[in-house]
Amino acid sequence: MARGIRKKPETSSAMRIASNERSRTEIENGRPSLAIVTTILSGPIALITIPVFWFLGMTFFHAVLLTIVIQLAIFPVVVMIGLYRLFGDEADESFSEISDNTALPDLKIWRSYSHDGTNDDAPLVALIADDSVQTQQIATDLARQGYDIHQTNDVDAMLETVQTRPIDWNFMIFDLDLLDDLESNVDDLIVFRDTCARIPILLLSGSSSRDEFSDHRRAIGDATLRKPVFRSRLLAGIDAMKANWQGAGFRLGG
Repeated sequence: MARGIRKKPETSSAMRIASNERSRTEIENGRPSLAIVTTILSGPIALITIPVFWFLGMTFFHAVLLTIVIQLAIFPVVVMIGLYRLFGDEADESFSEISDNTALPDLKIWRSYSHDGTNDDAPLVALIADDSVQTQQIATDLARQGYDIHQTNDVDAMLETVQTRPIDWNFMIFDLDLLDDLESNVDDLIVFRDTCARIPILLLSGSSSRDEFSDHRRAIGDATLRKPVFRSRLLAGIDAMKANWQGAGFRLGG
C-alpha cells in the first residue's frame, strides 16, 4: 500500500512512563526525610517539656533526661509513619504502572485464538480490532466455531500479512473504529479490497445505527455489524458476509 492506514491518536507509552517518573521525582523531592522531620520535632518538644518538668519540681538534669526519653519514644513512631507512606506510595505506583501497561493503546498486540491447537487445517480469520473485552469475546466465539483467529490492532501489519498470502485466509473482520478518519483511509481500504478480492470482509462499527447485512459498502466490505457484537449477531453477520461475497461472483475459499 502506498501509505499507511492512520489510526486514532494515541498516548505514547514512553510519554506516560516519563510522566510517571517525573511525578515520582517531584513527590520524593517534595517530601521531607525522616532525619529532617525528627530534627524539626526535637526542638519544640524540648522547649515544651523541659520547662514543664522543671516547673513540676524536677531538676534540670532530670527534665533534660526525661525529654530525651520522650524524643526517643517519638522517633520510632515517626519512622513507622514514614515507612507506611513509603510502601503505600510504592504499592500505588505499582498498581498504576500495571493498570497503564495493560491499557496502553499504542502497544502493538498480536494474539491467536483456536479451539483445538492441534488442528492445523482450521480456517484462518484475520481480526483487526483494538485489544478489548469485546474483541476477545468475538475471537473466543469464532474459535468455538472451529476457526483459527489472529487478532491485532496493527492495521498495516495485518493487511500486509494477508496480502502476502491471501489464499491462506478464510475471511477478515475489520473494526472501522480503529481508524482515525474513515474517509481519509477509504482509498487504502479499496486498494486492499482490489488486491485481495478473494477475502470476504466483515466490518464492525460503533457509529452504525443498526446491522447492515446489505452490500452497500461493497467497496470495502461485505456486511457491517453495529457494536457491541454478540455471538448470535456475529454468526448472522458472517453468513450475510459470505452470501454477499458469493453473490458478487467470488468463490469462498478456506
